[in-house]
Amino acid sequence: MLRVKASLVLTIAMAAISSLSTVSLAPKSPVSPEKVEGHFTRKDKIETMWLTPPKLNAEETGCVGDRCTATINFSDPNIPVIPINGCIGGTPTNLGDLDNDGLDEIGLLPEWFTSCWRDYRVYTFKRGKWIPAVTPFPTHCNQWEENLQPIIKDPAVRGNVIITYSAFEGTEIVFKTKSVVIK
Repeated sequence: MLRVKASLVLTIAMAAISSLSTVSLAPKSPVSPEKVEGHFTRKDKIETMWLTPPKLNAEETGCVGDRCTATINFSDPNIPVIPINGCIGGTPTNLGDLDNDGLDEIGLLPEWFTSCWRDYRVYTFKRGKWIPAVTPFPTHCNQWEENLQPIIKDPAVRGNVIITYSAFEGTEIVFKTKSVVIK
């Protein structure tokens, strides 16, 4: 089991510094500049996806109408969008074919106004709709700074993936891995 310890003091300091920052995490463009290609719904066709963030209020401290729902959109208008509640930004990632069905899964670390703790989300296209490929799992910004892969195929167990998640143990944030079934 992978265990990487991070200093609680460093985490608190980073959170304090980031909360004092005047740089907004919210994207300025109505469409994420990051467009990602993959075989998301058809094996024989490359599609493009991108994240469209919600509209923010003038102070960029909340969403207009309290609807903080971003969407992952696709180049093919016939592909259903993926609504992401509690999300003001982020870059969708093509995770490759994690379940061996010939289609690529989509990963997203939703951005929010505050906090280093966010659940990583993974989606798969089944029977004409998007579903969570695995239960969303907690990650901490320290995990991303360590460049740890959030999810990979489990080479030892067919039909499983290995997730890397963050946990708070005592006074420290640790990173753990476990094998879970993918839908």
